[in-house]
This record gives sequence, C-alpha cells and structure tokens, in this order.
Amino acid sequence: MRRVGMVIGIALLIALALADRTSVSVSNLQAHVKYLASSELEGRFAIAPGAHKAADYIARVFQQSGLEPKGTNGYFQDWELTLGFKPGADNSLKIRGGRVWEAPAEAIRPLNLTANTKVEGELVFVGYGISQPNAGYDDYANVDVSGKIAVILRGAPNWEGVSPDITRAARIPTKVQTALQKGAIGVILVNLPDNDRLLPLGMRGRAPATNAALLNVQASVGDKLLQPLGLTVAEAVKRINETGTPISAPLNLTAEMSASIEPNRGIARNVIGFIPGSDPQLRDEVIVIGAHYDHLGYGEVGSLAPEPGDIHPGADDNASGTAAIMELARLLAQNRDRLKRSVLVIAFSAEEEGLLGAEHLLQNPTVPRENIVAMLNFDMVGRMSNNRVSVSGVGTAAEWEGILKAANTENLNLQLSQSASGGSDHMPFMRREIPVLFFFTGMHPDYHRPSDTWEKINYEGQAQIVALAERVVYDLASRPERPKFTRPQQPQPQQGAQRSGFRVRIGLIPTYSEQDGVLLEGVVPGSPAEQAGLKAGDRIIAVMGQRIRNIEELTSLYDKMEPGKPVEFTIIREGKELKLQVTPAAP
Repeated sequence: MRRVGMVIGIALLIALALADRTSVSVSNLQAHVKYLASSELEGRFAIAPGAHKAADYIARVFQQSGLEPKGTNGYFQDWELTLGFKPGADNSLKIRGGRVWEAPAEAIRPLNLTANTKVEGELVFVGYGISQPNAGYDDYANVDVSGKIAVILRGAPNWEGVSPDITRAARIPTKVQTALQKGAIGVILVNLPDNDRLLPLGMRGRAPATNAALLNVQASVGDKLLQPLGLTVAEAVKRINETGTPISAPLNLTAEMSASIEPNRGIARNVIGFIPGSDPQLRDEVIVIGAHYDHLGYGEVGSLAPEPGDIHPGADDNASGTAAIMELARLLAQNRDRLKRSVLVIAFSAEEEGLLGAEHLLQNPTVPRENIVAMLNFDMVGRMSNNRVSVSGVGTAAEWEGILKAANTENLNLQLSQSASGGSDHMPFMRREIPVLFFFTGMHPDYHRPSDTWEKINYEGQAQIVALAERVVYDLASRPERPKFTRPQQPQPQQGAQRSGFRVRIGLIPTYSEQDGVLLEGVVPGSPAEQAGLKAGDRIIAVMGQRIRNIEELTSLYDKMEPGKPVEFTIIREGKELKLQVTPAAP
C-alpha cells in the first residue's frame, strides 16, 4: 500500500506540475495588478519612487520565474530623464495690509507655467477667474487686474444649468491665460476646502510660458487673502454658486511673491528578463514581449481628470499589460524546452512621455537589434467584454493572421487590424521594420483618470489573452524562418478612435524635450503632417502666427483649427526657418 500510495503521490505531484505549466493563474494576474495599481506606488510616474518600487517588484517576479537578467545592471536598464519641472529654491508669498504675513512654505507651490520671477502688486479677487460674457458670466466685468495680482479660485461653478462654455473656461491653463490677457502680473490659484492638495507640477518638458509669477496655495492661505471681504474660501464658493453672479473685488492688500521652478531630473528604468532558446540554430534570434509599467503619477502627464492632483492608479493602463507579461514570462520559462528562439521580456518605463523606454531600448539594445524577429506589445488588456480582443499590426508580417487564428483555440472574438495602430511601445519597433502585434481590449471612461482601479479589471478575460499570446509565442518560436516585415497601410482613423479628444488630427509624433518649441520624433504615415512635408528632426516654433514653446501650447491651438482649412506651421529644419501649410483632418 505504501508503494501504491507513493506512486499515486508522485503522479499527483506530476499532474499538479503539468497543470501549473500549462495554465494561466488568474490569482497571479489579480495580485500583480492590485499591487501595481495600489496607492503605495503613487501612480508609477516614470522617475518617481513609486515607479522604482514597481520595477523592483517586476524584477523580483522575473527572478522567481527563472528569467535571466538582461539589463545593463542586473534586470535594470537605467537612464537619466528630465520630465518637466519641480519647485525651485525661491517660492514665497508675503502679504502686506497693515502688517506683514508670510504664507507657510508647505502651503504654497509654483504652477507649471510660471516664470522664475518676483513680482509685487495689489491683490484683486476675481472669483473663478472666468470671462465668458456671451455665456452670461464674467468675473472680470467690474474689476481691473492690469499690473496687479489676480486671486483665483480653483474649480468651476456648479450651479444648475451652468453653461459648458463656463465649465471649459475653468481649466487652469485657461484661467491663467485669461488673467494674463487682462494684464495681471501674477496669479494666486486658491485651493478649495474639499480639494486642498497642492497641484503637482506639470511634466513633459514645459518651457516657461509667461513672464508672470504663478503660485498655487492651500485654502487656509486663501482664507487669509479673503479676510478683507469678510469671507472664507468656502463662503465665497457658496455665494457664487447660489447666486450665479461674480463677487469680484479689490482686496486692499499688496503682495510680494516669488515663483521658481527647475528641471525635474531623475532615473527611468526598463526591467528586462531573458529566456534563452533551446535550438542551437535559432537561439540567437529573439522574440520581444513588452508592456509599459509607468503611468501618470498624480496626473503630471496626460491626465483627463478635470484637474491633476489625485493618484492615477493605472490598473488597466497599464498594470494589466504588465501583469500579463509577468504571467506570460512565468509560463514560457516553465516551458522553455518549447522555445527554439529566445525571448526577451521587457517592462518599459516612460511610455506615457512619448514611448521613451522602448526608444531607449532600441537605441541601446541589450541583444543585437538585428536579431529581434518580432515584438508583442500588451497595453490596456484588462477590460475585455463580449470576448472581444483587438490585435493590430497583423499587416506587419504575412504570417501573423495564420498564427493568430491557429492560436485562438478559445474562440475569442479577435478584431484583427492590418495597421499598427495605437500610440504604444510597439511603434518604435515597427518604425525599424520589425513585425509587431499589439493586444488591446479597448477604451473606457476611466482612461487616464483616477477611476482606473484594480477591481474593474476582467481577470478571466485577461487570462484568456495571456493564454492566446502564449500559443502565439510557441508557434513563432518554432518556425524555421523568421517572419518577414511588410509595411501595412495605415488607414485614416475613424471618428472617435483617437485618444486625444481634439477637434482636429495632425499626426505629429513629438519628443518631450526641454527645447524651446516642439521637436518631432516623426509623423504618422499618411497623416496631414506627412502630407505637408513635416518630418523627424523638425522643430515647430510657431503655428497660425503664434509662438509655440511646448506641446501644451501647440495642442491648445487645435481648438482654433478646422478640418480641411490650412494653417501655417513655422519650423526650424537644419538651422533654417521654413513655413509649411498643414491641412488638419477630422479626428
């Protein structure tokens, strides 16, 4: 009986091992997403400590799964990166009105559009800082801020039936621009009691866009400023919203304010693991599996929330893709005897800033770039519905469609696209004529918002995508010949297909540098930008006759453009200034 029991026990262990070798773990996926999207990681902004914690976690999973390190320092490939700005050394606010009061340093922070400057002037309260007379509301109607400092409430009016024009004008850049157009030399943006976290400094390499001093202050400082009116911040908000009319007035105070910002430099970190192939003839060829693990932090980059400041967990974008490649790596490592070709698994950083992690890897490859036979990218694979999965890039190799259809043993509703659409980490590979596939489960209202949380992920659907990809990799790894790159036709995007939300489409691929202007990494094939003659290396310095210092100033002009109506772009190319006519297309 003991021998029989031992045989049964061994058989059971083998069965369990085989089951583990061949099945995707839903609990693993959920654990990975839950940690990566936790508040501890603070939104995984590329050069912030939260992203480095995420990188440590991913490297630990790679090691436990048996992947070899393939970075430049163990599993890590680090590089220095500048993302926008951080507070400089001189930020202060002194108020004079009989006696001098100085705001606590921890209660103020410069705004991302400030100049490094010091100003002094009278204070004028201008409510929400909105000037929309055609919509029946103008905070500037009865006050003069020329040569003075405007004190502005954050947020937007919320009385019943408030005009959408008023709500749009409540965006912070618009408030600042309005104040400066009215002649203000400084802006103090006051937090509301129910949203009192100081704004994070905007990223993406913004150059100072004004010559004014711009500060954000907490509500307690605002209460001090509004004392001459006999109001607190909360009372001012209540009165405006109850009456629907401005309560703007001079504060009979003067202020001396300094604002300064400096480049925010840090370390971005790709995490790279390697599974060597088993075939002596094919092991030098490499299949790349990738997903970006960075996200938006507190909304410093690309947030679609009304205002930045809250943690953006990024559960679907892209903890879901990161979890997928970690689980896929575990399965492939356990079945490495089925891999004739080698597999490089990469969790990219700094995707949200312009695919910088993928670009850095390709410029500084840890395997010979010419040996990369294909790249599979996973970005936002956590919201499957109706068994539907989008797979684009099918047109980059003739073999892809057959491989995908053979791998689809669970009869998923595969939405195959010949083009390599989507602004994600597969694009730099495709531009280098490497076949790509991009797995994606679609957009949703939580995209780039604090509401993209772990409990909304479809983990069973995510597991099905991992299983599909595993079968694709085994097929690709075993083929006698590597897939041959073919350039797919990039169709014009459909209405609503773009993530940006702009009213026009140009097709620019910018780099987010500290240069004055917008430097182009490239343009989208077939786009208005390409048709106009724009190309990589061009630096846009003006559009429609207006000086452009950064990407935000450029995209702010999109609302003034009309599809089909040419606009003038002024660029610097090889040291010479050129003017080009660009005809925007509908989004």
